[in-house]
Amino acid sequence: MQVTFAPGSSKGGYIGELEDKPGLSAGAWQMRPSSRGFVEAKTNRPTDAPAINPRYLSEESERRAIIGGLRFARRLFAVPALKPFVREESLPGMQVQTDDELLDYARRNGGTCYHASCTCLTGSHAMAVVDDELKVHGLDGLRGSDASVMPAVTSTNTNAPTIMIAEKWTAMIKGEARQGLAAWRRRAKFSARIAPRLRDRSTTAGRSAE
Repeated sequence: MQVTFAPGSSKGGYIGELEDKPGLSAGAWQMRPSSRGFVEAKTNRPTDAPAINPRYLSEESERRAIIGGLRFARRLFAVPALKPFVREESLPGMQVQTDDELLDYARRNGGTCYHASCTCLTGSHAMAVVDDELKVHGLDGLRGSDASVMPAVTSTNTNAPTIMIAEKWTAMIKGEARQGLAAWRRRAKFSARIAPRLRDRSTTAGRSAE
């Protein structure tokens, strides 16, 4: 669970637009969700929108996590350093107290948080898209090197892990290039060493034929 704090209050609790008056915000984010949704084609026409159901909070572990996260966010505002600056709780409001009430608030107001990943899993199993060298299975010359190749959602923001994946991918590309260059140099050196001998043999054979 990650709990964030911001020196601003978002309108309606949704990130993107600030309230007209000063405020503070805290948010609870479950970093390892276990719920699994689905995207299904409804027809055989590619222009028709698919059916999408993320099934948020369908697992008990997620429901417990989000309730605990909201309660922890409230504890942040109650610490002595912040309490003098807090006039009231606008969302969800102090009338929301029980686990069921907090969960209902989370269902109505929660959403995703930019950490889209794991759609092109790394591995050798049937659902894997790329191998351990990030090469796309069944296609030559194509690799993937972004957050989609993560086998599981990271428990952090995805920026740093994605940079690491790209740096690892770059190192593998450079390594293959160095190996290819070394192999070319060995072939070139061998050719340079053997070519004069082949010419000498050709000349000797030509003189013998005369």
